[in-house]
Amino acid sequence: MKRALVISGGGSKGAFAVGAIKQLHQIYPSLVFDIYVGTSTGSLIVPLAAIDEINLLEEIYTTQSKGTIVKELRIGDRLNTDSIFDANPLWNLVNKYFTDDRYNILQTSGKKLYINTTCLQTEALTVFTNDTAATSKEGYEIRQITNSDHFRRAIMASSCQPVFMPTIQVNKNLPGNAEKDHQYVDGGVREYAGIEMAIDAGATEIFAILLSTGVNEPENKYYGDLFSLMQRTIDIFMTDVGKNDLIIPNQYNEALQYIDAVKRKMINDGIPGNDVNRYFTISESPYADKVPLKLFTIRPDAPLGGGPGGLNFDSAEMKGMLAKGIGSAIAFSGGLNPGDVTWA
Repeated sequence: MKRALVISGGGSKGAFAVGAIKQLHQIYPSLVFDIYVGTSTGSLIVPLAAIDEINLLEEIYTTQSKGTIVKELRIGDRLNTDSIFDANPLWNLVNKYFTDDRYNILQTSGKKLYINTTCLQTEALTVFTNDTAATSKEGYEIRQITNSDHFRRAIMASSCQPVFMPTIQVNKNLPGNAEKDHQYVDGGVREYAGIEMAIDAGATEIFAILLSTGVNEPENKYYGDLFSLMQRTIDIFMTDVGKNDLIIPNQYNEALQYIDAVKRKMINDGIPGNDVNRYFTISESPYADKVPLKLFTIRPDAPLGGGPGGLNFDSAEMKGMLAKGIGSAIAFSGGLNPGDVTWA
């Protein structure tokens, strides 16, 4: 059995995920994940969660202000650049906390990490990973993380919302790399929550922490300037991507549950188990040798705030989001039935 932690995008709303992770580990001290998948703010969280730096995550996600992540600049002064914001503060934070030592600890831990980005040149969802067995699939391309600098650049790219934040040349410092000039941005453009990666990596139990409610979140305001219009448009786009991300995994799991039910019925009707398995073992099938997933979702029941795309960073508001994450994890654990999970 392999267990995965998947964290979606959402900027400052990532504080909710940190609170949920902190509480899950308090309720279930033996809870261990084998696979970690992060998109956007999720890519900042999962590497530190993988090496049990929960206290550091709480510090990071409760002490930020907008100036420590991005600097707002005049749109008119940025027309010949690739972003409205200056994201150097975020790059400084990535370099401060995602050190060579922490990268080495992650590499020796055996934990598999997947960081979702979007490549502007290929239009593909590009997943940077330390899993040497991972291969590209129809829905995404795999790229191996080669060193600590490459690791930090992938995290930065996944965190940068296009237009508002700069594009990142993740492979820039890799000699002879044919894709060194490729520009990467937030994976949320293509994939809000990387549940598909977790399934392909062999996870049979998936905890997905999503930073939106899953329903439309109307705002009672008038968008009267170019900046707010762009923010709201990108926010709507990424929210729609997020809704689609859950459809395929749920349909996939429903198919596996149906196949499992048919197998059990055939065996109950007297057909030998070996014969049943032989009929259902088809190499070309995406369901071959797969078992039904346990897919657990933790998400807020009301909008978290943080502005469009979670680009507003306020320490007091983020502390509130963290508290809501703790409450949602408590509610989640209270709603489980005996046998729902395998860690006990």
